[in-house]
Amino acid sequence: MKIKKLIGSATGGVLALAMLVTPFTILAPFSIVPALAADACTTDVKKDELSDEQAQALYDCIKDKIYSGLQASGLEEAKAYRDWALVSTAPFISATHGNRFVRHYVNDVGKEAYIKWEALAGRNMPVGSITAKESFNVNKKGEVRNGPFFLMEKVAAGTLPDTDDWKYTLMFPNGKVVGVSGTDTAKKVKFCHDCHVNVLDDQDAMFFPDEDYRIKTN
Repeated sequence: MKIKKLIGSATGGVLALAMLVTPFTILAPFSIVPALAADACTTDVKKDELSDEQAQALYDCIKDKIYSGLQASGLEEAKAYRDWALVSTAPFISATHGNRFVRHYVNDVGKEAYIKWEALAGRNMPVGSITAKESFNVNKKGEVRNGPFFLMEKVAAGTLPDTDDWKYTLMFPNGKVVGVSGTDTAKKVKFCHDCHVNVLDDQDAMFFPDEDYRIKTN
């Protein structure tokens, strides 16, 4: 596989329509603003044929752009998430996040409960638990682009009854906050809970990476 870095002028300003398709056939359309940066990473391997090592190499190429773009949000979580536990072993394609590659992090409050995986059944994540997913995608031209950023935070009982006390935040790659549960933009993240509620009773709304992509636990 060839991974190349192309230097050129930014081509921002064009909106691309993205559809998030969940296993429960919930559709959630939103516009994604491409990364406004001069550098772009590319590959000549089709997205679905990338090995884990190749996907990791592409992430390594674009990871600085992902992180720097999110900082415009001013959110502490966007600044801190890479200091949290990385609970996935390699970037993996997530059907519930627009078939993008994601890397999944959990903060110190939630890590031990989260990595119980399905053994979490019947228990709740601790209040203050936060999960974060950074994402990137590979288009048909082999160009790698940073994608949206997804946060889930467990809040105190009764705080957000409409989302079973989970606070969802969706952010564009350029750091623009699109929607937050419990605010006037809550409708823009309603689709998040519409998906996660399917595992609310069994796993407190937590989805997990496929077993092949889970960190090892004792």
